[in-house]
Amino acid sequence: MNSRSCFLFFALGGVVLAACSAGPEPLEVSMQASEFRFEPATIEAMAGQQVTVMMENMGTVEHDFVIQEIPVEVMAAESEAEGEGHSMDGMGLEMEPAVHMGAMAGMSSSVTFVPTKPGTYEFFCAIAGHREAGMVGTLMVWER
Repeated sequence: MNSRSCFLFFALGGVVLAACSAGPEPLEVSMQASEFRFEPATIEAMAGQQVTVMMENMGTVEHDFVIQEIPVEVMAAESEAEGEGHSMDGMGLEMEPAVHMGAMAGMSSSVTFVPTKPGTYEFFCAIAGHREAGMVGTLMVWER
């Protein structure tokens, strides 16, 4: 999902020069979730950069990765065990999160998204009591 913008420069004698700039390379983050933390707990990305977070649940209970509010272009989530277990029901969130994935104990999951606006965004585990126990992190999105 790289975007490429090109600018044409005209010079005397009909020579045309083109300067192209590709968007930022996709970012892949390998994350481990356990009781009650994320490693790494800080992710840095650029606005417009495709981000894939691949989370391995090293814990003994279910964990998930939620960013409640963040402007994003696209999102896809994939789990090792399709159709098993994880649901947002009963998590007490006021609204549907912008980014979400979950993994049962010993399983892996991933989510891909493109943040569109610079800022600092909290991610957390929405399983009851996990956020309160300190299972939070920070996504820092920088201007391109």
